[in-house]
Amino acid sequence: MNKDIDINKLDEEMQKKGWNFLGPILHYEKALKKQANIYEKNGKYVIFGLDKTGKKTFQDSISREEAEKRVKKSVIEISKFMLGNSQ
Repeated sequence: MNKDIDINKLDEEMQKKGWNFLGPILHYEKALKKQANIYEKNGKYVIFGLDKTGKKTFQDSISREEAEKRVKKSVIEISKFMLGNSQ
């Protein structure tokens, strides 16, 4: 991964542009480590993150329904992983 790209700064830039962070998306083939974020702005939903190379960003449109479904599924998966490791 390109160490010059700070994912936290990318998130900050998205939010400054009026995008609201909704949550993570896992298993997204186009993204670095198959992980990206979902944002919403004025009823539009996008998947935003670093591409597989880690050198460029990408932004793909997604429907509201699919965005909500994928965030919920990802949060459940992350929670199970975290709780499983805490035992």
